[in-house]
Amino acid sequence: MDLLFEIGTEELPAWYVTEGLEALKKRTAERLLAARLEYEELTGYATPRRLALVVTGLAAHQARLEEERRGPPARVAFQDGKPTKAAEGFARKNGVRVEDLYERDGYVYARVVDEGRPAREVLPKLLAEVARELPAPKPMRWGHGEGPFIRPVRWLVALLDGEVLPLEVFGVRAGRETRGHRFLHPGLLALQDAASYVTALHEARVVVDPEVRRERIITEAATLALAEGLEVVLPKDLLEEVTGLVEWPVGVMGRFDERYLELPDEVLAEVMIVHQRFFPVRGKDGRLTNRFIGIANHLPDHLETVRRGYEGVLEGRLADALFFWRADLKTPLAEHRARLKGINFHKGLGTMWDKTERVRRAAEALGEAVGADLGVLREAAGLLRADLGTQMVYEFPELEGIMARAYAERQGVDPRVARALEEAVRPQGGSGALPESTEGALLSVLDKADTLVGFFQLGKTPSGSADPFGLRRVAVGLVRVLGAMGWDLPLGKVLEAAAESYRAWGLEVEEAALRTAEGFVLERLEGLLVEAGLPVLAVRAAEVAPTVYGVMLRARLVAQLAGEPEFAGLQLLYKRAANLAREASGVHAPDPALFQTPEEAALYAVLPRVEAGVARLLELGTELMPPWDPAAPLPRVGLEPLAAPLREVVALKDALDRFLDNVLVMVDDPAVRENRLALLRRVRDAVRRLGALEVLGG
Repeated sequence: MDLLFEIGTEELPAWYVTEGLEALKKRTAERLLAARLEYEELTGYATPRRLALVVTGLAAHQARLEEERRGPPARVAFQDGKPTKAAEGFARKNGVRVEDLYERDGYVYARVVDEGRPAREVLPKLLAEVARELPAPKPMRWGHGEGPFIRPVRWLVALLDGEVLPLEVFGVRAGRETRGHRFLHPGLLALQDAASYVTALHEARVVVDPEVRRERIITEAATLALAEGLEVVLPKDLLEEVTGLVEWPVGVMGRFDERYLELPDEVLAEVMIVHQRFFPVRGKDGRLTNRFIGIANHLPDHLETVRRGYEGVLEGRLADALFFWRADLKTPLAEHRARLKGINFHKGLGTMWDKTERVRRAAEALGEAVGADLGVLREAAGLLRADLGTQMVYEFPELEGIMARAYAERQGVDPRVARALEEAVRPQGGSGALPESTEGALLSVLDKADTLVGFFQLGKTPSGSADPFGLRRVAVGLVRVLGAMGWDLPLGKVLEAAAESYRAWGLEVEEAALRTAEGFVLERLEGLLVEAGLPVLAVRAAEVAPTVYGVMLRARLVAQLAGEPEFAGLQLLYKRAANLAREASGVHAPDPALFQTPEEAALYAVLPRVEAGVARLLELGTELMPPWDPAAPLPRVGLEPLAAPLREVVALKDALDRFLDNVLVMVDDPAVRENRLALLRRVRDAVRRLGALEVLGG
């Protein structure tokens, strides 16, 4: 059997077309599985006016279910060989006779057989529940209170082998009539069956398959650009959005006045992509041209009017942008920065001027530690976020950083400084390009650290899903930069530099706020690494490292170590040793002259091998896995060279095993006791350079 289910709506938000379709497919598949209705294939379709799916090879009947269900203890179900109310209730609940109950292992059991029902009887309720369960952010109600759903539902189609299913949801009764294109085929369209769905809608000027629609948009745009020897720019997000905006896509090539090419390409792209949803077109030199491509939802004979409309609205936006560009260039960036004194950062944390001054102070403190060019760093810090004071960024906030670089370049600022100004606002959370220069990366890190420390000091800690100030995104951006740069710069030192800047500004940052902020950042790092495929306990074991890259590297190495055959035994022994080592009162090294057993000497003798193995592991790990973006997939590298040093670390197992089995650590003699504890502390410290293996379980 074949099933067609379509929910027809008013125009859906473009972003919901994909999200809603995925939810419809997922929930339907789950419901069919739970209902024991097998099928061969489930295919989803979606346009701005509909969510639909076709299920082929659907079973005509639910699969037979036979299962054994355990009931009450036999002594409760039967007394003196007679059934009690407990037995009768259990039998009645499961639809069997009391005499069909049987006993095993002290309990009463029933064998339940459900022959199932025809799919035609099961599907109406199933599909109605699926429709009601679809996610609907900011849901609407309409008519006489129908809904809620993301947009009003206007029609439903539910056909099983061409016959209408008796289904009603959102106040709409299902039938076989759908709608074609709103303007090109405005009438009703009677569908015969699931097999003809795609063809019937295509004849009604609707490309119902989003993948086909997306490919058609790409083809239309590329063909128009190629005809003029140009290349269309197809950003993934814009392509996805436009696919969700049209049902019958037709490309339209437009032009704008060449005087607007004075604007930086990023400004042109911002206006076209973000504000008008047009695809830019570039020439062979890689620069944008005065062409663009819009995607209309019309037939070709209407396109001249559409093209003139597109060009008119784009002209207005570009004229504004050109005015801002020229006006902003008349003022030096340093003067634009002075306007930051009038832009609030947050109540209790001062203005954006105050924030940039704090970042500048922290940069002075840490610049040398990361090998920054101090002259470039100081100049960039002195112009940081200056473009927030420009008209262009006020109108187009997404261009912050980009405009700082563009204005700096036009005003003769050192290109290295201009680059750092752009990179200082990267990245915005888990996506987007990372800084590449040391100076830009440090300013980015310190700007984010200033935000986190300030908000945590004010007690603005995110809770649950609530994060009104976007601190999770800030923390993710922070660890991405620190991980990719790989500096030998402890996270705690970064946050402390931000705290010192706050103190100099007049806000006393408490140690508790700093520790909370550090833990919050490490949680974000942990989340990224686990998402990339590392075991969560390996990441937590690695968090003894003070730097972000150190945690990343050690998490990968600990995960590798945990795969060694002898590791489980070593981990248990190490945990015992680490627990005992906490009893050590001094910091002195173990003295071989105080050893009284061969086990002490043997453990002491193997420690240099272990320490060298850990050191070699870290050295090789750094070579094999240089710093990377923790939001990216794990680097694909061959880890075979790690095998030898891993064996050196695991060699600790036998000596430690014999020591813990045969040597009493907590003896009465204080000198011997402390010496044995010092030996165990050295064991702990040797391995702990790699990670806190005691957190791995066992």
